[in-house]
Amino acid sequence: MTVKDLATLTPTGYPAVSLLMPTHRTAPANQQDPIRLRNLLSEARRRLEHDEGVPRDVAAQVYDDIATAAEHVDLRHTGEGLALFASPGQVHVRLLESPVQERVVIADTYEVRDVVADAARRHRYWALVLSEQPTRLWSGDGPDLVEVTSHGFPFTHEGPGGAMGLPRDYGQNPSAHRDERHRQFFRDIAAALADVDALDTRPVFVLGVERYLAFFAEVWPHRLAGTVTGNYDHAGAHEVYQLLAPRLAAYTAMEQVAALESLDAARGANRFAAGLPEVWALAHQGRGAHLLVEEGYHSPAWVHGDHLHPPDQQPHADDGGTLLDDAVDDVVESVARQGGDVTFVGDESLASDGRIALIVRY
Repeated sequence: MTVKDLATLTPTGYPAVSLLMPTHRTAPANQQDPIRLRNLLSEARRRLEHDEGVPRDVAAQVYDDIATAAEHVDLRHTGEGLALFASPGQVHVRLLESPVQERVVIADTYEVRDVVADAARRHRYWALVLSEQPTRLWSGDGPDLVEVTSHGFPFTHEGPGGAMGLPRDYGQNPSAHRDERHRQFFRDIAAALADVDALDTRPVFVLGVERYLAFFAEVWPHRLAGTVTGNYDHAGAHEVYQLLAPRLAAYTAMEQVAALESLDAARGANRFAAGLPEVWALAHQGRGAHLLVEEGYHSPAWVHGDHLHPPDQQPHADDGGTLLDDAVDDVVESVARQGGDVTFVGDESLASDGRIALIVRY
């Protein structure tokens, strides 16, 4: 799911259960994760059973769904956090690269702020490994890659020049015939990739020998995010990611430069806001076109009415107010939910803007 998909993730109805917990990558810290997860599931079941607004059979089904999903999570191979969402007939699981505060929330909507912010910090991409036997497409989400097995992938070259061999008839040029068959093979791959990318547009990285890269460049009409030259017919997910890591870093740096240049242009046109209170207010008004945030910026804050206050300025008890664990993540969710873009940039990149800036729609 894309950042915007996550921001608009809608439960099927009440109750919408959100279970979030920090996880650990290595022992001995991760040995406690199964116990913590069981405790959170028990808390979710207790609250569902005592919620008078939830029929017993619905409460039991929602709990069974989220508990079953939890059973399939391999807590030996996680990142920094786990998020489980469930409503009647629906369940979602997300492994997070950013830590979260442990909590169980039962409400009308899912608690997706941390998940959206985590997705915005990660980088989704397509990794196409060109080969005759076969060409594979990987869906990348940060360091995690899953092979795509739809839209014809993986593609195997079965025609002349591939599994069938070349013609030897008098008057035919085997080399030219082979090249044309290869071009057709890569045209089919490009068409299938275009269909996949139309459903979820991402940067495309391509790996393969120089000959195949040249054929693919002829038929792919869009700019490639990066290429890796070599024969990687048998490369697995981990190796593909290791090969792409430097290209991903370079592409991310380029995206950050482009975002900062857009911010400079918006600043000159007086179409920007800076600092967390002003950015938060405009984002919640739906005016955020492109949010820029420093990677390491997090900040709790008090919300009182339409205003944001520093964490040490708690509103008077009679005036109410809500404490946000991280107002930055709240802004990220708000901008993404309303169709805006989000780019995380290096720390100190926005030092003069209070570490967060917003290009506004109007």
